[in-house]
Amino acid sequence: MIDGMDFEEFDQHVQPLRARAARSGFEEIEDSKVIEGLTASAEDITEAERALGATLPEQYKAFMMRYGGGQFGFLDLLPIPTAASAHHVDDVDDVVSVSQAEFPDGSFVAVAPVGTGDYWCFPVLDGECSDEVWFHYHDADDPTLEAPDFLDFVARRGTQP
Repeated sequence: MIDGMDFEEFDQHVQPLRARAARSGFEEIEDSKVIEGLTASAEDITEAERALGATLPEQYKAFMMRYGGGQFGFLDLLPIPTAASAHHVDDVDDVVSVSQAEFPDGSFVAVAPVGTGDYWCFPVLDGECSDEVWFHYHDADDPTLEAPDFLDFVARRGTQP
C-alpha cells in the first residue's frame, strides 16, 4: 500500500508505465493510449463542483489538471466535463453525468467505472467529498473502502494489471 503518496512519489511510480508504453509504441495508438490526458482547467473543476453540489478532494483536482481523465494505464477515469467537451457530438460519460445518473441523492461522486455497472467513488458528506475512494456496488448498499486517497487508488489500480 502506498499511503500518503504525494505527486513527486506518484510521478516516480508512473515512470515504469510510461516506459512500457513507449517501448511498445502503445501510446501512438489513438484509441488505446496508456495515458489519455483529458485534463481539466480550474474553471472546469469549479463548474463540475457546482453541478455536483460537492467540493472535490484537492488531490483529485490537482490530478485532473495534471494528468486528466480517460485511460490511465489499466484504469478508465471519468473525465471532468470541459467547455470544449460540451460541443462534442459523442456521448461521453464524465464525472458529472455519471454521478448525477447513478447517485441522484448526491451521496457519492463516481470517478471510475469498474466495468460491471459498479463504480469507484468518493463518498460525499455535507457537500464535501472524502479523500477516500470507495467501491460502490450497483445492486447493493454496501460500499467498501478501496484506498485512503486518489493517488493511492490510481497507483494501485492504474499502474498494475
